[in-house]
Amino acid sequence: MSSIKPSVAPKILIATSSLDELNCAPVAELLRNRGYDVIIYRADKVADGSVPLAVKIGREAGLHVSYDGSELRMDSIVAAWYRRPAMFAREQNQDNKVRQLGLDNERNMIQYSLWNAVPEKRWLNPPQRISHADHKLTQLVLASELGFNVPETVVTNKWDFIRDNLPDRIVFKTSYGFMYSQDKLKVFYTTLFANDPAHLPISSNPFPGFWQSNLTKAREWRITIVGDQTFDAAIYTDEAAKDDWRIHQDKPTVQFKRETFPNDQKILCFKYLEKLGLKFGAFDFIENPDGIVTFLECNANGQYGWLEHELGYSISSAIADELIKISRENS
Repeated sequence: MSSIKPSVAPKILIATSSLDELNCAPVAELLRNRGYDVIIYRADKVADGSVPLAVKIGREAGLHVSYDGSELRMDSIVAAWYRRPAMFAREQNQDNKVRQLGLDNERNMIQYSLWNAVPEKRWLNPPQRISHADHKLTQLVLASELGFNVPETVVTNKWDFIRDNLPDRIVFKTSYGFMYSQDKLKVFYTTLFANDPAHLPISSNPFPGFWQSNLTKAREWRITIVGDQTFDAAIYTDEAAKDDWRIHQDKPTVQFKRETFPNDQKILCFKYLEKLGLKFGAFDFIENPDGIVTFLECNANGQYGWLEHELGYSISSAIADELIKISRENS
């Protein structure tokens, strides 16, 4: 596509944090090379005070935002990408984790108001819709309604309900994949259990948490959709890596391959995103030895850099293309 050379370059906002710079930088470079003014809002740097932010609201002037020493006119943004601008425990010397969570929540609430100043149609994925789409129960209910096969799932505060409604082999998952352990925020991966009192942590409360049947895996799938483009990745694991391939991602026990996902399932993926008002989604599936594909989840802000590295997919370019398409629709 040819570059554009207007007298004033149209502005595209990337709301992110410096932790996700590896994903954002290639997209920003592609956009700048095609004539766009890219504003990268680094939420963690605002939180720790290293990048200045000033917001003023007046009866006559309305909303005035200054970011990193420059005026940030939210109404001038022609396209925007909400790429994980959350703040989690940036103040490493903060010993009071409860206070830290309170500060992070307050900062995120203020930021959220800024994102609301950008019209929904200008976002790749609107923040409000991402928030709605992040809930795992919402995902499973919608997936089932659309015709996906979904795993048997239980959410409960009673262990006997788990034992009575799930098979002998089960897995435990959390809603967001993060949890404080020993006063540190850690990634919480899928955990395998035998469904009997001798192996379950029955001294604790099973709620909150998602308990599901453990599915036999021939292969797994990560299907990344950007606009009308799909990037299909099959994931093969040996027995030592079948609990959660992300733990073993850099080991020879996990292999990624370019393979074609079943078209009927792909059509359901597009319907899923359309139902939620999203243009980007990272879907996870399990395929059993009989070829039955089961929906696990869809991350509206999922990681994709490893697919570019492992399989040569040009997902960054697809995101840039979609943002430019949005900008032209709103210019």
